[in-house]
Amino acid sequence: MKYSTNIELIDGTMANCYIVRKSDKNILIDTGMKSSSKKIIEYFKENREKPDMVLITHCHIDHIGGLYDIESNFHPLIYVPDKEAPIAKGIEKMPSKGGFASMFTGMVKARPVTSVRNLSELNLEGMIAVDTKGHTPGSTSYYFGELKAIFVGDSIYEKDGKFSFNKSFTLDQENAEISIKKILEMHGITAYPGHGKPFEIP
Repeated sequence: MKYSTNIELIDGTMANCYIVRKSDKNILIDTGMKSSSKKIIEYFKENREKPDMVLITHCHIDHIGGLYDIESNFHPLIYVPDKEAPIAKGIEKMPSKGGFASMFTGMVKARPVTSVRNLSELNLEGMIAVDTKGHTPGSTSYYFGELKAIFVGDSIYEKDGKFSFNKSFTLDQENAEISIKKILEMHGITAYPGHGKPFEIP
């Protein structure tokens, strides 16, 4: 689904995966579950393109499950929030709050990708990485000023005019509330969430 000349959603993935076209580069934001990788690979091959860069908002399985296959097929530069890079590399496990969330994340694991880079190493003109921790320790949103767009992962979603986050999978609700306020202070832009539809920030 094309939202603009520069922003597109890859249809049929578990957790939203977006393409941002910037400076002749294709930037893929998040990679869905492992089952989503087939859709992403097909998308790029059908368009005779490839992802030049991958930005991960956080390391829950529905956002990095397809990362191994994407790396194997296209070898893009991959950037992960510093606190969660060891999780993507398979060195550490994502903390869990227990209950259903713990059971789900324990049953389904992503294949490690050792080539990931710390987000702090990235200097991408026109993009600002916004610390929106709370959902996970390193949850990060990506703000593209020229596009008036911010990609927020699971830090916030909108339903019936109300803004919230998934409390079942959020590790630190106090910081998650602070992050929502931070995002909602970015007036006049569009937020692209990991689940649900994009929405305008009033």
